[in-house]
Amino acid sequence: MEKTLEKLAATLPELPPHLRRAARRILDHPHEVAVLSMRTLAAKAQVNPPTMLRLVRRIGFADYETFRGLFRNAVAGGRFRDKAASLQEMHNRAGKAGVVGGMVDAANENIARSFPESDAEALAKAAQLLRKAPQIHVIGAGALHWMGMYLQYLSRAVLPQLRVPRANFNSLTEALVGVDKADVVLVTSVAPYSVQVLKAAELARARGARIVAITDSRGSPLAEHSEVLLIAGTDSPQFYPSMVGIVALLETLIALVISKGDPAMLTRIAEIDRLRRTEGGYIDFRPRRLSYHLPK
Repeated sequence: MEKTLEKLAATLPELPPHLRRAARRILDHPHEVAVLSMRTLAAKAQVNPPTMLRLVRRIGFADYETFRGLFRNAVAGGRFRDKAASLQEMHNRAGKAGVVGGMVDAANENIARSFPESDAEALAKAAQLLRKAPQIHVIGAGALHWMGMYLQYLSRAVLPQLRVPRANFNSLTEALVGVDKADVVLVTSVAPYSVQVLKAAELARARGARIVAITDSRGSPLAEHSEVLLIAGTDSPQFYPSMVGIVALLETLIALVISKGDPAMLTRIAEIDRLRRTEGGYIDFRPRRLSYHLPK
């Protein structure tokens, strides 16, 4: 990536104004190439999309996707230290506004990438599998384990059969002892992929369980084991993968489950809400119900 940026900088003086404007945007904000679409990046550079294509061809790339792939690999495949150093370089180039803007752009792009039109059916199928499963096991490591815990919290009244293994299991495969072909296993992993999650997916497949995978690429090692594959955008200027797209997918899955739910589901939701209110689990923020007395 750095060599490409150096080459782009070297050609800057000879470029016509519209190509120079696009080149400067890339040189000032190289992370945007990885996390934004060509159309979005062109708009930020105040040029039209074909200008971006002409620019990358000018420096030796056959097409824009090849050019963008170089930057995406640098972001997704870099070591954590390298990515942290890149974040510091971003701050040096563009200041705190550049860092904040980069994170906002990445979050928006990740959500957009997580919901391509062609994946609506996959989401609906995944929700149907979850709704009908006698047991649901959610498998993830690191930050994705806690995404599973968030899903369990969301689904307490909706999918009471959903389980997330404790974080202190010796291995994630232990959590699948007893899993069978009637169960659904939701596996989550993004680059760099967890060996434990992959082993759990292999075991679940060998047992005949229905597998729903949330990952970051159709080339992910989880893809070959899944019945339903959901792709989340995870690119980020930050050194860990972004969880924004994954959270959006999980919340959408629960929304789809609820939308096809039966009266018993609605009864469970109402009962949990009633219990929380009865036990004082919520604060009522209406001004007329609150009274504060400042010390004299």
